[in-house]
Amino acid sequence: MLQFEHPEYLWFLLLIPALGAGFFFLNIWQKEQVRRFIGNILIAQLAPEASLAMRIIKQLLVLSVLACLILTIANPQVGTRLEEVKREGIDLFVALDVSLSMKSEDIRPSRLEKAKRDVSELLRKLSGDRVGMIVFAGDAFVQFPLTTDYAAADLFLSAIDVDAVPIPGTMIGSAIEVALKSFSKDAPTQKAIVVVSDGENTEGDVMGAVEDAKKIGVRIYSVGMGTADGGPIPIYNQNGERADYKRDQSGSIVLSKLDETMLQQIASTTGGTYHRATSGGNEIDDIFKELSSLEKVEFGTKQVTGYETRYQYPLAVAILLLILELMLSARRGKLVARLKKFLPAAAAMFFLILFSKSSTAQTVRSHVSEGNRIYEKGRYTDAEVEYKKALEKDPKSKESQFNLGDSYYKQQRFDEALREYGNSGAAMKSPEERAETYYNLGNSLYRSNKYQEAVDAYKHSLKLNPNDDDTRYNLQMARAKLKQQEQQKQQKKDQKQDQKQDQKKDQQQQNQQQKQEQNQQQKQEQAKQDQTQQQAQKKNQMPKQEADRILEALRNNEKEVQKNLRKREAVHVKVEKDW
Repeated sequence: MLQFEHPEYLWFLLLIPALGAGFFFLNIWQKEQVRRFIGNILIAQLAPEASLAMRIIKQLLVLSVLACLILTIANPQVGTRLEEVKREGIDLFVALDVSLSMKSEDIRPSRLEKAKRDVSELLRKLSGDRVGMIVFAGDAFVQFPLTTDYAAADLFLSAIDVDAVPIPGTMIGSAIEVALKSFSKDAPTQKAIVVVSDGENTEGDVMGAVEDAKKIGVRIYSVGMGTADGGPIPIYNQNGERADYKRDQSGSIVLSKLDETMLQQIASTTGGTYHRATSGGNEIDDIFKELSSLEKVEFGTKQVTGYETRYQYPLAVAILLLILELMLSARRGKLVARLKKFLPAAAAMFFLILFSKSSTAQTVRSHVSEGNRIYEKGRYTDAEVEYKKALEKDPKSKESQFNLGDSYYKQQRFDEALREYGNSGAAMKSPEERAETYYNLGNSLYRSNKYQEAVDAYKHSLKLNPNDDDTRYNLQMARAKLKQQEQQKQQKKDQKQDQKQDQKKDQQQQNQQQKQEQNQQQKQEQAKQDQTQQQAQKKNQMPKQEADRILEALRNNEKEVQKNLRKREAVHVKVEKDW
């Protein structure tokens, strides 16, 4: 398949027939002027070697050279081709918990978003290893099998959410079993599993699956998402606004806590390690270092390469034709002598350009241009792949970083867009470029409901470009949203205080009621004891053993009453976890 990187330059080919027509009329005009000046009889005597045919050939060569140069600038590309690439690495499956508890925000921005960022960072660091993804909640599924296409893996990762597995709960054991079955049994590579979860396993035989992994030599590394104190699980409405928190069957708000004991046991059993995640931590770096220390095995894989540039072919033809045009003379009989003189040098120049090794490499600009072309068609995920390929060739390309941020923004992946805008903004030099970067940064922050940060970004943009009306309008919108957000926070704070006061009053009333019941019960028992003693004193014939038996029965009755009271205070409803 043939395509041009810059097809807009092909419009200049329309100049070729126009110039050809110009040469045609020029030749007629020159011939007419010579005939009128000296006549046809004197032409043969004064210029016996003049040749109109040779002049036309030289003009055609000039037109051909111009056409080849236009094709060179348009940069023809051919492809694609498959090539065998030798790789050395391990086989790695990442088991990502997507249960509802991963929505808890005790780690910012949430457990799941933090986990996705860490896994994405791990994908950026891998080189040569094959990686796959398992998502699990109440069941486990393969999100994508083992692959070396990290850009595609990152795309799959960005689309993961808590609805990726429809069955609620948490089954870490099932995720490990699916990973073990998905490993290639024929490949002699070292195998490992990274479990990213909050550890709240609700069902399934976890240690049975861990023992199976230990038997076949698969190491399991675990990352704990969450805090020991835990946090509530927010529930969002269709507009992306927080509507409530997850509640159990009794109506109480669920508090999800990190279970480190389970994750530590999983890792230590197979020779792996456990790492606890924090909001600003770099625990993924420690895991990458441990994975890098594992023995790597060489294996081959097919990899698709992009379009290959072929501008060297029309450039070589243009140079060859230009040399030929310079060697030709408008006079007869001069061609052979000049060909003998210049042909070796022309041939050497032709083959040097044709087989230049450097010309086969695809440029960063070609990937960016292809990404821009796809981006204009609305294919933002495909454009993202092209921008990432450009960054692989030149990690410092500010244009690639900025455009990658745009593709993330269009996919509503605002956190990733913020990262790319931040990276590209640091490299921008002109005020206009930095203003545009801050403008896009503010838009991403606004869409992420980070209104204070959005206001700051818009202010920076206006300092660099005070005449931008769009930025000024967005700044007003962000300020309005920020004010509304602060009012909502204040209302929630007041509601929480009212709830705490109501709960405190209810608790006091319950305590008073319990104390009254206990006092009443004690009075009744005391009255019974007094009555018994009076009867014993009155009759005075009751044996001492009978009196002791009665007193012992009364004590036992009092213990039973106290036991019933304690049961009443500790009564609770057992619910099945679905988070």
